[in-house]
Amino acid sequence: MVTDHLDPEIVICAAVVATNGTVIRCHRHHDGIEALHRRKLQMLAQGFVTSRNRYVTRTDAMRLQVLAGVPSARSEGYRGDQLYSEDLY
Repeated sequence: MVTDHLDPEIVICAAVVATNGTVIRCHRHHDGIEALHRRKLQMLAQGFVTSRNRYVTRTDAMRLQVLAGVPSARSEGYRGDQLYSEDLY
């Protein structure tokens, strides 16, 4: 994971990945799961898409946010070592 301090990579939205490799960007993971069901696709993973258009896991997303100094939107801050969509909005 490379971090440029002038333009750090940050998380921009939640995403889910289907078993066929399709990545669906969403506001909340639940929205993405519903989109998968409407398309009759099975979910493989939940994660996030970054400002560099990369899909990352919840754990890697948390590392990016912390490295970039982005605080959680939740008043009590981040929880654990994984990022949740509630941390973004």
